[in-house]
Amino acid sequence: MMIMGTHCKKALWMALVLFTVHVAKAQERVQKTIEKSFPLTDAGELQLENKYGNITLKGWNQNKVSVAISIKVNHRKKENAEDLLQRINPEIKASNSYVSIVSEISNKNTGWFADFFNRNNPIDFDRSHVQIDYEIYLPAKAGIKVTNRFGDVVLENCNGPLTALIEHGNLWIGENLNKADIILKYGKVRAKNLNYADLDLKNGELDMEDSKSLRLRSDGTEINIHSVSSLEIYSNKDHISVSEAGTLYGSLEFTTFKLERLAQEVDLKMKIADFRVYEVTNPSAEISIEQESADITLSVANFSHRFTATLEEGVVRLPKSFENVDSEMLDKGRRLRKIVATYGSEKKGSISIQGQKGIVTLND
Repeated sequence: MMIMGTHCKKALWMALVLFTVHVAKAQERVQKTIEKSFPLTDAGELQLENKYGNITLKGWNQNKVSVAISIKVNHRKKENAEDLLQRINPEIKASNSYVSIVSEISNKNTGWFADFFNRNNPIDFDRSHVQIDYEIYLPAKAGIKVTNRFGDVVLENCNGPLTALIEHGNLWIGENLNKADIILKYGKVRAKNLNYADLDLKNGELDMEDSKSLRLRSDGTEINIHSVSSLEIYSNKDHISVSEAGTLYGSLEFTTFKLERLAQEVDLKMKIADFRVYEVTNPSAEISIEQESADITLSVANFSHRFTATLEEGVVRLPKSFENVDSEMLDKGRRLRKIVATYGSEKKGSISIQGQKGIVTLND
């Protein structure tokens, strides 16, 4: 009897699985394409807001914008899919100086779907029913303001200023941009050169080549940068790797930061961070750090400098090659100690570290 019961359960389970698969596959798909073109020059701007789809922007040398919108809807009932498809009509406005496109769904009697779709963050909506994809050609140097949720944005041969807000999607930048303001949540940024950029990243990834001036606010992000002349950073719970930086300033909290080469200056505040510099290339470089419970490792070979550390309950480790080492107890009760030393002959550079607890290690 138990064996028969087991067989019955298996049979019912298989039937349920087959029924589920059948229901999942029994989806009606309908689609339509909208194509438009508008005059626009390099001095103009494209504004685009979208949800549930991918956006591809391609620069060209014509004074116009060419827009192709592919809209697909899935539903178990074909009449419902067709009704929804008819109500998806992006709102397009155009003048000589800008083109504005907003993905919208017109209201039906109840308006429940449109209300869901047109909210800023419709997280609870089953986005698998709708796919709205854009392919747009525009003047290569025209400005771009793009917002996309639940989809990727790709830029090809676009050189104008970029303002982007992307959630649950990736941003791919194939060309060098002179100016970029980017907010990205839950996605990846892949870029070549962003000369002047302001990035706000949350729970994502950044992989880019070079920047002249980069302002970076990040939370829970994996960051890889090849070279940056000036980096202003406000980091929380990140893993950061930079091959070369000129100036570096800002704050780190619960972050791991690895810098291969420092060219000029560091001015940082950090808390429970792991900060490492593997080479200082400028003999006049200045490093100033205010820290709490941080692990700081600086490789100072060939970097002659004056060293000062004032730490409460902290640890300083200096190699034997340091000279004029002096340790002074400023407050025995607080275990506040000041340590000064010199390294090398010219002593053009400087390292100053202060704060509470933490471990400071200098290697040569």
